[in-house]
Formats: sequence, C-alpha cells, structure tokens
Amino acid sequence: MGYKHILIPIDGSEVSFKAVERAIDLAKQYNAKITILYVIPKGGEFIDLFNLKSVRQAFEEEAHKYFEKARNITKAQNISAGFRLAEGKPWEKIIETVKNLHCDLIVMGSHGRGRIEKFLIGSCTKRVLSEAPCPVLVVKE
Repeated sequence: MGYKHILIPIDGSEVSFKAVERAIDLAKQYNAKITILYVIPKGGEFIDLFNLKSVRQAFEEEAHKYFEKARNITKAQNISAGFRLAEGKPWEKIIETVKNLHCDLIVMGSHGRGRIEKFLIGSCTKRVLSEAPCPVLVVKE
C-alpha cells in the first residue's frame, strides 16, 4: 500500500516543520503529492477579533512566512508542494481539506508553539486522530 496525497498541517512550531521533513521522506518513498495547510484559528480557540483587519492581516502574513519556510524545506529536497490557507477551527479545516483534496495520509506535529497553543493544538491533534478518514502520522519533538 502506498500514499498518493499527503496533507501536512503547519502552525509555525518546530515540530510542525519536522512533520514537513517526515512527509517529504514519505512523498519520495511513495511518489506522493504533498499539500501544506495553515489554518487561521477562528471560533472557540481565540476571542473573535477577526473583524479587525489588522489582526487578520497579521495572521495572513504569519501564514505566508511559514509557507516560505516550508517551501524552502521542500525545494531543498526537490519536492514540489501545494499550499492552502484556511480559516476556522483547525481540526475541522484539516478534516475538510483531507476530504476535498482526497488526501490519503495526514502528517502533523503533536502540538503547537506555546503553552496555550500546545494545549490547543494537542487537542486539535487528538480531534484529527478521532475524525480523520485516513491514517494520521503524528510527529513528536
């Protein structure tokens, strides 16, 4: 059994970029396509400040910075990747993207960046594990 399309959700944490590296290894092994997803968190995880243009713009700039770092990692390994930006609850957008793109593997970090984000992303990882329609590889620090 091989994989054809791997989804890699990133959040800017080091462990999420380790997930990118691990997914690249798998993509090479199975000649799979990879898509990197960043979700601007909204609804439940953070106070809803997204009506403020500057807050949304800051999240978008952060996403593009993380995409650039991921792009550098993939280019160094001669792997091309697709990039997707979504807005909403991270676990929901991960599952939605997997279904829409017909991904057959998710490779993601075990948790996020800070204390609060570690809790939130840790719970995101648990939710993805329970809801995903495909295998999930969780990369630890």
